[in-house]
Amino acid sequence: MDGVETEERPAGPAGALPRRRYRIEDEPRPGALARFAVQPLWALLAVMFAGSWLAWPWFAWNGWVVGSPSLRREIAWVVAGFAGRAALIVVLLAADASGRLPAAAVPYALLPLTLWTLAVSYVLHILQSRGFQLYEHYGGKLRSGLPVVLGGFLVRHLLLQSAGSGLLAMLLG
Repeated sequence: MDGVETEERPAGPAGALPRRRYRIEDEPRPGALARFAVQPLWALLAVMFAGSWLAWPWFAWNGWVVGSPSLRREIAWVVAGFAGRAALIVVLLAADASGRLPAAAVPYALLPLTLWTLAVSYVLHILQSRGFQLYEHYGGKLRSGLPVVLGGFLVRHLLLQSAGSGLLAMLLG
């Protein structure tokens, strides 16, 4: 944990040198909305119970409100996660439309989609955990994400009940 000197402050009395503020590299910088932050575990559980449509934006939001030191990487992973899911879905639909995907192979063809979703989610969880542990250790308060996870589960369940399966199931993650 190397420190970095940042932000010059105005000089004190005439002739005094400007003072610099010392900041730790992996120190979170919470914003005004930090009171809505939750442990990254809740977003990880959200991907399992509701899907990536809820969990990945939640990871990005959570990192932003706490001022996660790895926020840029987290957002890059969220974007890559959605792009990768879209690419895998297009490949699966193209294989199905061309007749190259036998009906017996469909459950196995969905495995790369599941593995990609879980891999991106675990990477996001690992990236956020360190900053959130520091935030909590130095007095930051984190909320429970249980209501969001349950709400996302119910929304996903209702959408899948009403629309059946297929493309919507793949999009919901």
